[in-house]
Amino acid sequence: MNSTRSNDRFASFCAQARRGDIHEAFATLRSAIDPNDSFVTLRKYLKVFDTMDRDALGLKPIRIAILSSATVDHVSEMVRLWLASEGFAAQFYIAPFDTIVPTILDKDGELYAFEPEIVWIFTTGRDLRIDMPPGSAVDLVEDAVAAEVDMVEGLWAEVRKNCPALVIQNNADTPAIDIFGNFEGSVGWSRRSVIRKFNSRLADRASGGVVIFDYDHLSALYGQARWFEYRHWHHSKQPMTFDAMGLVGFTFARLVAAIKGQAKKCVVLDLDNTLWGGVIGDDGLGGIKLGNGATGEAFSQIQNYFKSLKQRGVILAVCSKNDVANAREPFEQHPDMRLRLDDVAEFMANWSNKADNIRTIAENLNIGLDSMVFVDDNPVERDLVRQYLPMVTVPELSDDPAEYVGLVHRQRYFETVAYSQEDAVRTDYYRANAQRRELQGSFTDQAQFQKSLLMEAEVGCADGMYLARSTQLINKSNQFHLTGTRYSEAEVRAFQADSNWTCRHFTLRDRFGDNGLISVVLMRQDGLALVIDTWVMSCRVLGRAMEEFIANEIARVALARGCEVIRGRYVPSKKNKLVAQLYQRLGFEKVGDVEGATDWVRSADPPIYLETTIKRVADAQPDSCLQALHFAQKLDQ
Repeated sequence: MNSTRSNDRFASFCAQARRGDIHEAFATLRSAIDPNDSFVTLRKYLKVFDTMDRDALGLKPIRIAILSSATVDHVSEMVRLWLASEGFAAQFYIAPFDTIVPTILDKDGELYAFEPEIVWIFTTGRDLRIDMPPGSAVDLVEDAVAAEVDMVEGLWAEVRKNCPALVIQNNADTPAIDIFGNFEGSVGWSRRSVIRKFNSRLADRASGGVVIFDYDHLSALYGQARWFEYRHWHHSKQPMTFDAMGLVGFTFARLVAAIKGQAKKCVVLDLDNTLWGGVIGDDGLGGIKLGNGATGEAFSQIQNYFKSLKQRGVILAVCSKNDVANAREPFEQHPDMRLRLDDVAEFMANWSNKADNIRTIAENLNIGLDSMVFVDDNPVERDLVRQYLPMVTVPELSDDPAEYVGLVHRQRYFETVAYSQEDAVRTDYYRANAQRRELQGSFTDQAQFQKSLLMEAEVGCADGMYLARSTQLINKSNQFHLTGTRYSEAEVRAFQADSNWTCRHFTLRDRFGDNGLISVVLMRQDGLALVIDTWVMSCRVLGRAMEEFIANEIARVALARGCEVIRGRYVPSKKNKLVAQLYQRLGFEKVGDVEGATDWVRSADPPIYLETTIKRVADAQPDSCLQALHFAQKLDQ
């Protein structure tokens, strides 16, 4: 952003804040700040932001503890600013300087009294005290690295034993100054090689409840020669140069947003001069630029990037002003196309308003507009979508297609903390949904349509191989999420070990394919009541009576536990209005309403079973679920 535009943005932000137009000011703040801005610039924004009535913005509170052997007060300021831009009001507990181990070991101390949601162990390469003598044997190096990783893993276990917080652990940054120069990369005992081994082993050990913050990558991204300043370290133990703190705060905030289910889910792509050079309708298949020459290679790079996003679970959609036959032709016939029609979940080519088309795409995919990113080379189209669909994220592009990937990627829209088999085949799920919509159009009776799908569901206990996938669904779901609860893998595992809790996951398949894991329900017994603590479901299976099927499973669990009633709660959010009347539809009675949060109850004895065309198949369950399943199977007989 040029300095004139930056100054204008800041002046507008200040004027809006002074007038009390906090929502306008907040929108300006979010669009104006950049992770590459100087520390001074970002602090100016933060200072004005702190004068605003932040409660009126509806920011969600989040409690973060930071433990470090460096001074992190200024880092926490940048984190607070960037988390605000993500919609969070951060509260911090910053442990006393250089007390990581005693703070974690003090189970009655201030750390655990603070009840953090996230514990950030902010270590750096300076904390890695492995100094191998030159020429050290390989096994000695391996043993020293393993001992250090064991120590860190022990701290994770101690945190998780004393509180349910997610642990975010920095890895070690590589120093810019190395005694052996280039030779450091040629031997396993050098400082540089030891740090690389440590970081690799640390990543191998991180499991549910622990996320590695790639501090080393950020140092390289910023530039290691500029990353660390000895004068700032010697004077006040600053872990990095001040101007790098914006990048750290931004990256951490994007990571937290992903943990809280706010990462983007879908990219909507233009075609002409976005995925290839030229206009397919005018230039023809042989006239577009793709694959050959500098410009053609740039567009191949763009396609490779978006194909990689699709392979890791991001949904791809097309929205183009084009005749549909022309738009599809390169996907079907051009030899240098990296993207094919099978990679695209929704393909929309017509001459309608792109804002309207994006709305339709969101409806077809059953996702929120705020989970979408629209990529288009045309500034007029970008501005139109920004004006009519401000919830959609629209990155600014340059005139050079070689810069497109970098401009999109640097915003970290698609941050994630997990990867599952469902991610790999997510586009297949949505393409199969399109086939289901076509079939549905041929039926006038919804029940007959559902019956024609030949649906089968499997019920499991959300543990073992399903634990990470279940936790991911809990934390990513927004629309079909009755209470908005977010839990780490460690917390879900703890629920499973608690005899008062029952955890269930659900998979669904039909004649068009396997939808994978589509729902998770966490229930706890409170006296003679079974309380539905958390119920999430993928919106891609709405309208198939899966809700009724799950309600029947909840009824089975209640009966097996000897409960007399089932209780549920709906906590409204900006995104979950579609389940506001779910409990009423399932036969529950409303018994409380406090500021929109409603409580519901239904008899469990005798159980109420709802009509559904979904067949329950044999459950493949770990031992922890067998007893409960035995009860359920007896009830089915």
